Amino acid sequence: MKNALILHGTDFARDKKQHSTNWFPWLKQKLEKRGYKVFLPELPLAYKPNLKRYFRFLKANFQFNNQTVVVGHSSGAAVIPGILQFIPDKIDKAFLVAPFYKDEGWNCEGLFSFKPNWKKIRKQANKIIIIHSQDDPYVKPQQAYYLQKKLDCPLIMKKQQGHFNLEKGEQYQKFPLLLKLLDE
Repeated sequence: MKNALILHGTDFARDKKQHSTNWFPWLKQKLEKRGYKVFLPELPLAYKPNLKRYFRFLKANFQFNNQTVVVGHSSGAAVIPGILQFIPDKIDKAFLVAPFYKDEGWNCEGLFSFKPNWKKIRKQANKIIIIHSQDDPYVKPQQAYYLQKKLDCPLIMKKQQGHFNLEKGEQYQKFPLLLKLLDE
């Protein structure tokens, strides 16, 4: 069964207006039109991201399989390596948008409560792609370069796209690049 999981970033519940108009609902709708069953949850206590809490929640509410696509933004992308390490089945694709691998004072240290087994993580998805911007105001490009090296995957480094959200502009009510990459 084709299914997709879209993971938002930190403070989703505290700023529902902004996040509900970011590209997440647009992507959900586009994937549903392509026959995916899409889960766009409000992650529990998103103002303090935590891998163990998120993983328990996802295990109870989402079924990973070999046709699963996972898309994460910011801390939602940062949690994807942990998810990949701990799910039993290999998924199809993972897209990490503005990801990071270490906390830089954002109260996200709960995402990194495990020692990454990069070899296992790489093998848990047929394709992993990182998308980042050189001018991201929150996540330094070095974080994306580090993840690219560890995950041995493509990195699409964009210019002048900020954090790929509405802070950058209304264009981030949509994210056509993700659909294009899904088709490749």
